[in-house]
Amino acid sequence: MSALLQQAQAALNAGDAALALQASQAAVKANPNDANAHYLNACALRLSGRAGDALRILDFLNQRIANQPDLINMAGLCRRDMGDVAGARRDFERVMALAPQHAPALGNLAGLLAETDPEAALSAYEKLAALQPQNAEPPALSASLCLTLRDHDRARDFLARASVIDENALLVRSAKAGLALATGEAKDARDCLDGFLEQARGVPAQLAVAWGRLGEACHKLDDYPAAFEAWSRANRIQRQSWDGRFAGYDGPRSLASAERLADWFVAHDPAPLSAEHLTGPAPVFQVGFPRSGTTLLEQMLDAHPGIETLEEQDAIGPIIQAVGDTPDRLARLSSLGAEEINALRAAYWRAARPAGPPDGAHVFIDKYPMNLVWLGPLMRVFPDAKIILCLRDPRDCVFSAFQQRFAVNPEMYRTLEIGECARLYDTAMRAGQAALASDHAVPVHTVRYEDVVADYRGVMAPLIAFLGLDWDEAVAGYREKAETKRIKTPSAPQVVKPLYASSIGKWRKYDFALEPARSVLDPWVEKWGYEA
Repeated sequence: MSALLQQAQAALNAGDAALALQASQAAVKANPNDANAHYLNACALRLSGRAGDALRILDFLNQRIANQPDLINMAGLCRRDMGDVAGARRDFERVMALAPQHAPALGNLAGLLAETDPEAALSAYEKLAALQPQNAEPPALSASLCLTLRDHDRARDFLARASVIDENALLVRSAKAGLALATGEAKDARDCLDGFLEQARGVPAQLAVAWGRLGEACHKLDDYPAAFEAWSRANRIQRQSWDGRFAGYDGPRSLASAERLADWFVAHDPAPLSAEHLTGPAPVFQVGFPRSGTTLLEQMLDAHPGIETLEEQDAIGPIIQAVGDTPDRLARLSSLGAEEINALRAAYWRAARPAGPPDGAHVFIDKYPMNLVWLGPLMRVFPDAKIILCLRDPRDCVFSAFQQRFAVNPEMYRTLEIGECARLYDTAMRAGQAALASDHAVPVHTVRYEDVVADYRGVMAPLIAFLGLDWDEAVAGYREKAETKRIKTPSAPQVVKPLYASSIGKWRKYDFALEPARSVLDPWVEKWGYEA
């Protein structure tokens, strides 16, 4: 291997995207026919957040070098990054067909399946454990997955197996703490991680989860400074691992993009197309800042037999791509004709519901909180839509978003620091409010999290009526249906519990941490009518 390739590989191992890209591009220039140089360049591009560019190189290499497992596996990772779950799964499964003992692809397949088919994921982890009997990670990952399924007995069994192999492995300690937290043993969780994590080494995402669990344990033990420090450590680890991709990113779904949309819709109010020219139904968009009770409300709505919900799937990608977020492109909104608007509506439904738009007997609710930022364009494509706006005390929203371990994307990257999280809240609300102040605004129903907790029936009955449906007692039994579902968000453990008020005003325990955000949040606290 040449010195340039060695430098590129070392940079990749260290997570240095800029150096990896520089070295791999130099290697490609020095030897354009070197497949290894192109492969490392693709890996560097992916590490830099340019999965699409990386995939083009990998597809080219896969045509030249057929059935090479490492190339196909990396292509699968790129497709996963781009949201093409089905394509990623095909790639990982193809690798397993070609090389049944390819452990990286098997691990990637298991991680992918964990989101959609947990039992299949557990089976994949079992195969990985058979390939690597001295590796504690597969049974520890199985234990963590069982915790998300609220299956504590199986989690305990997997942990016992993992502990025999290496009881001090990071994933084993972290999963033990997770189980202790799930069973109400916060002190055991803290004892498991306190001190240990200072010296621990591992994958950034796994370290962040462990520090997050330590924070939760400290919070439950009323040690709020220690909890905040642990959550801050988790977020610093996450930021450092994602800086290369998102620190300078200013495209769609970024903070900079939200600012452009907010500024443009404050100054402009393009008229939508007349309703008689529209084809197909319109969804209901459920929006709000993350951690404003959107998942709880969505589960309640989904229990109604006349409602179908879409949970946390970015289905408006075709609209974002077509409309854009720059002033020159947004200016075209008022000139889009019926053919273009209807094409965008059809593209949305293909993404949101591949089987086709719902029939008239069902209300379709698209719950994606940060679509709040895109309400301006969405109301021009769907002027016949309805909107559910979810609110919660801005201070609770921002602090709760800061402490959670979200899947990192350009928006959630900004929640990893309190000040930036507050700035994201401000910008998202400005964009949403600018759109809703339009003379062409669609019907909006506002729901406050605090009201749902205090009197859910009093909140849900008028909301159901707003959607044009009659009350159904199944809504009252929403927890029974939620127990059977795989809920994707960090709220999953909470929404299956009886309603509780302990999260209301939680920010007051951390007012010392919110100080950098107060000047940004206080105007919204006043606007929404919350107590100072």
